[in-house]
Amino acid sequence: MKNFLSYFKRGNWMNPVGNSCRCDLKPSEISNSAAAERLSPRRRDLISNGVKILLLLGATLLVSFPSYAGSIREVSGNIQQVQSIEPPFQFVLVGDSQRGQKVYTELLRKIIERKPNFFIHLGDMINEPHEKEWRTFFEISKPMDFPFFPVAGNHDVGTTSLGEEIYRKQFFLPEGRTYYAFRAGGGLFVILDSEKGRGRIINEQWSWLEDVLSSSKEAFKFVFLHRPLFLPIDSLKMGRAMDKYPLERDNLHRLFLKSKVKGVFAGDDHRYDRREKEGILYLISGGGGGPLTALRERGGYFHYVWISVLKEKIQGEVVDLEGSIQDKFLIE
Repeated sequence: MKNFLSYFKRGNWMNPVGNSCRCDLKPSEISNSAAAERLSPRRRDLISNGVKILLLLGATLLVSFPSYAGSIREVSGNIQQVQSIEPPFQFVLVGDSQRGQKVYTELLRKIIERKPNFFIHLGDMINEPHEKEWRTFFEISKPMDFPFFPVAGNHDVGTTSLGEEIYRKQFFLPEGRTYYAFRAGGGLFVILDSEKGRGRIINEQWSWLEDVLSSSKEAFKFVFLHRPLFLPIDSLKMGRAMDKYPLERDNLHRLFLKSKVKGVFAGDDHRYDRREKEGILYLISGGGGGPLTALRERGGYFHYVWISVLKEKIQGEVVDLEGSIQDKFLIE
């Protein structure tokens, strides 16, 4: 960059158009054959100064924008980036930010101040699967300067194959799939797509999940999906989450038990909820900006979940929009 800028010093500056630029002059403007071959000194100076300004502007833009700009969409690249992370490290969860741009923007501002190692969105980033909504989401998320991992939500992909196609165009996903896994800090992080089976993990995704979990040698395993397996008794999502298919839901839970999964994190229900089932933490974080569906004392508040992975334990805290910690939990 230093060498590039030195080019513009008066002593070194060479006119880039003096011998190369041509202009179609009107016959009346041509006084002799030399004028037809080259621009007048005054015109050359005007053009060369313009080129100088454009080059300087380009250099300024290259310096001003960080190399991480735009990487929120580079999921495959982000997977490579987090592989070298070692404990202690922190990551953050947010879910269901659709129709809540003001809240999401404020949560994101607070999150950025804390500098997590990466961010997992638990789905429903937008309200309807349209390019315009995705552009708005990416614009709001532009200040993010850490790896981002998306989970497909029902609002993100809609109810048609077109919605999923639009979703896959927004992100550079491993093998183009809406479900994937990555490793960081001695842990396995599995991202599932609960929308492919409309509340079920079936067919090739089920086979893939079995293989990934059974072959893992990591110290801990976390699973992230949009629809929760187990809901609070007062949830408005009752019968529309993974509980819509109880047999498949219970099979999935048994697979998690067999594979020694430590935590399962979901969104969809616009609230916070934490419960334990046979030693597995099941957590719902759906307070990223979408309309809340529970009383505050029942988890109905906007929030993000901050998780710290230490060498001997994993700690979590739930932080509301005002910055107050509403809950803490420990995974050993």
